[in-house]
Amino acid sequence: MICLVRYNPRDPEGYIFGYKDMEESMGPHECDCPETILDLLTPTDRPYARQWRARCLESAAARRARAAKPPPRAGQVIVFDEPLAFSDGRSFERLDVVANPRSHRTVLFRAPGSSGLYRIPNIKSRSYRLIEPPPR
Repeated sequence: MICLVRYNPRDPEGYIFGYKDMEESMGPHECDCPETILDLLTPTDRPYARQWRARCLESAAARRARAAKPPPRAGQVIVFDEPLAFSDGRSFERLDVVANPRSHRTVLFRAPGSSGLYRIPNIKSRSYRLIEPPPR
């Protein structure tokens, strides 16, 4: 059985908990099952179940790869494999990483020679390399 669970304590209608139960042979779309759970499952010959398990393993491998990627730190330069387009119509391959004055947990990005700051959500899901600043 696969059980999708949603907990939203701020739901305006008071529906703070919801769930949807199904079987893996039903071909569920969600594929975030932890590997520790997948390891407990008995073998199956059902095609949808096997495909679902394979998608879950691929998803777990992608999560591990994102977690292992070094996060950008202030002072570094980030270079993307493909230009990144922003809502102001500009796109960049190379950005300076700057400290976020409002949060010590996040960084902001600035185009070289520009004063505009950008946010990049889900940065670790993008292909990039980091360049360290030259030593002083």
